Amino acid sequence: MNNEVDLPNDPPLPHVQPGDPLACVDRVALPSVDNAFDAQWSPDSKSLLISRIVTIPNAKMVTGYEEDQRLSILSVTTGGVQDLGRGSKPTWSGYGTYFAYWIDGRDDLRIMQQGKGTIAFAASSQPNVRWVGDDLYFFDEDAIHVWSGGVDTIIAHTTDELAPEYPRDEVYFSADATRFTMTRYYQNGALERYMGITATGQMTLMPGEAPFSQWSPVGHTLLLRSNDAITLVYEEGTSVNIANSLLAGRVHGWTADGRLYFGNITATVPGGNTFDTFKVLGSDDVATLPNVIGVRAFSPDGRLFAGTTRTGLYPTDIAVYRCGVAEETEVRADTTARARQARIDSDPRRFVRPVSGAIVQFVQGSHTGIDISAPYGAIIYASDDGVVDDAGWVPVGGRRVCVMHKDGLESCDYHTSLALVSIGQQVKRGQPVALVGLSGLTAGTHVHWEARLNGMVVDPLQR
Repeated sequence: MNNEVDLPNDPPLPHVQPGDPLACVDRVALPSVDNAFDAQWSPDSKSLLISRIVTIPNAKMVTGYEEDQRLSILSVTTGGVQDLGRGSKPTWSGYGTYFAYWIDGRDDLRIMQQGKGTIAFAASSQPNVRWVGDDLYFFDEDAIHVWSGGVDTIIAHTTDELAPEYPRDEVYFSADATRFTMTRYYQNGALERYMGITATGQMTLMPGEAPFSQWSPVGHTLLLRSNDAITLVYEEGTSVNIANSLLAGRVHGWTADGRLYFGNITATVPGGNTFDTFKVLGSDDVATLPNVIGVRAFSPDGRLFAGTTRTGLYPTDIAVYRCGVAEETEVRADTTARARQARIDSDPRRFVRPVSGAIVQFVQGSHTGIDISAPYGAIIYASDDGVVDDAGWVPVGGRRVCVMHKDGLESCDYHTSLALVSIGQQVKRGQPVALVGLSGLTAGTHVHWEARLNGMVVDPLQR
C-alpha cells in the first residue's frame, strides 16, 4: 500500500522535530499477536509479556464458547513469539529473571523463571504485587511478604482492623515498594485511602476521597484524580493540586522517567490510525503518541511505546512504535488502518468492545451484562456515538457512565473509578469515557458492560 495515501476524514496530523524523544510515530514491523489485550515491558525494553485471548468451546455458556486468558512473550528485537500457557496479571521482575502471574480460579500467585518454567507459588490475598529487582513484595491477609531467591519472608504486619481484604480493600505498592496505598470501598459510594510504609506496615488515613489513585512508574510519587482536580503527592510528603480546567485533556499517562502528561485521544475505532499530542506537566515538552488503546506504555528506556489496535469490533493486536525521529517530518497515519476500518464498517453491528480485556461472563441467567476483565485505570471507550445520560453512583454497580445512542438504545459501563465525560456531552464511538475501577459490588477489576433497548436488557454483543 502506498505510504502517501491519507485516510479519509482523519484529523490534521502533527509535525515532529528531529530527535524528539517523546515523538513515538514509527511503527515497528512485528508479527501479529491475535487478541492481545494487555502487555508488560521487560526491564531491558527488548520484550513484551503479552496477555491475550483464546476462544475455547464451552457448552455451558449461552454463546457456546468462553474467552481463556493466555500469556506470550514477544521479542521486539527478533519478532519471535513464545507461548507460555494459561495465566493473567503478569509482572516482570526488575532484572528480568522472573515474572509473577495468576491462574484464574486459583488462589496462588505463581513465579516463573526464564527457561525453567514455574518454580514457586506464593499465597497472596491481593492480586497487585511489586517487583524491586528480583525481590517480590506482596500481601497475604495482614502480612507483608517479600519473596527473594526462593525464600519467602514476612517483613511487617498491619493492624487487624486495617488488614486488607480484596476486593473490599485494594492495595498497590509504589514502584520502589517503600510505600503502598490501601483503598477501602464502601457500598454507599464512600471510600477511605491509607498511605502505608512497607517496612513497618504502619498506615495513615489520607485526606479527601479522590476516586482514582496511581503510583508513578519510578520512585513513589502518587497521583490522585477526582472530577475537579488532580493531586500529586511527592516523595518528601508535599502535595500539589491542579484544577482539571488547567490540564490539556482528560486522558493521562506517564513517561518512562516518571513525568505525568495529559491530553485527549482522538475518537476512532481501530486505534493507531492517527496521532495525538499530550502536554507534560511542569515542562514545555509535548508527547506525540498513537491513539492506541489498552496498555499505552513507554518502554523502561523510553525508546518504544506499546498499545493495542483494534482489528475488528472486538479482536485486537499489539502495536509498538519507536520514539525519537531522525528528521523533521509530517507524521502519517498507519495506512493498514484503512483495511481494519473497512472490516469494522462491514460488520452489521455498531458496538465496539469498550475496554481492552477478556470477557469473563456473558449475558446469561440473572446476569444482565458482559463482564470484561481489565487492569485498574485502563481506559473505557464509548461503544457507539451518542449522548452521555448518566455519570454517577448507583447501588451494586458503583460508579457508572451511560450513553444514549439512537433508536432508544443505551449502553452503560459499571464499576468505573473515574468518569472522563459529563452528562449531556456528545461522544463518538471509540472516545474515552471512563477509567476501570473497583467500585460497587464486584469480585475484581472489570467492566460490567450493559445495554438496554427502550429500558429492556439486551445483549451488547448483538448490537
